[in-house]
Order: sequence, then structure tokens, then C-alpha cells
Amino acid sequence: MSAIATVLTGRVAFACPTCRPAVEAGIFDEHFWGRLAITALPFAILLLIAVMVHRAGGSASVEEGSP
Repeated sequence: MSAIATVLTGRVAFACPTCRPAVEAGIFDEHFWGRLAITALPFAILLLIAVMVHRAGGSASVEEGSP
């Protein structure tokens, strides 16, 4: 299943040779880093929450009071 998804979505976006410079200029403009940060922000927040939950809780496999 994952191989099919990779084949279907693994293509690189392309543009004709005439339009390619305009497409690249539209992507890599002065707002690029801000848009990238906003895109990555939810993943950073989820990672932070996962780390906090992991540190707050103990291991579920260790029983309390066992020798």
C-alpha cells in the first residue's frame, strides 16, 4: 500500500522551461522562510507535547511497589 502511495505522490512538481523561473520565483520569494515556519509549527507543537507527556508519565511496563 505504501509503495502505491509513494509511486502516486513521489513525483516532483514541474513546469515548462518557459514558466519554470516564474514558478521558482513565486515559491522562493521573501516570504519563503515565514511560510516554511508556519508549515512546520504544528509538527513542532505535537513533538513538544509528546516529549512533555513522555517525561511526565512513568513507564507503563514497570509496576509500582515491585521489588
